[in-house]
Amino acid sequence: IYNMSKKKKDWKTEKDRLLHLDRDERRKEYRRQDFVPLEKIPTWRQENRCKGSVNEEEEEQELTGAGGGLSDKVSLYKGDITVLEVDAIVNAGNLDLLSFSAVKK
Repeated sequence: IYNMSKKKKDWKTEKDRLLHLDRDERRKEYRRQDFVPLEKIPTWRQENRCKGSVNEEEEEQELTGAGGGLSDKVSLYKGDITVLEVDAIVNAGNLDLLSFSAVKK
């Protein structure tokens, strides 16, 4: 998403520079302007409510479990992950994919 300046820079220096930018300044650095901010991606709970899940009590038990609150922190996204404006992406892989170089332990 970020467009490093044409001069070769130490990655630590560039990381430090980007971390000190405010949101608007950082967005000017993006290669593409069609990014998807986190606020536009529904959480797991919001997604379930839109689908007309059974009742709220069952939904609460099913989604939060013992730890509570996970359904408000997790989002499922289908699409181009290179346009996401997020801090981390977690991708679940299975053992059948280990032969591919993109999925490593």
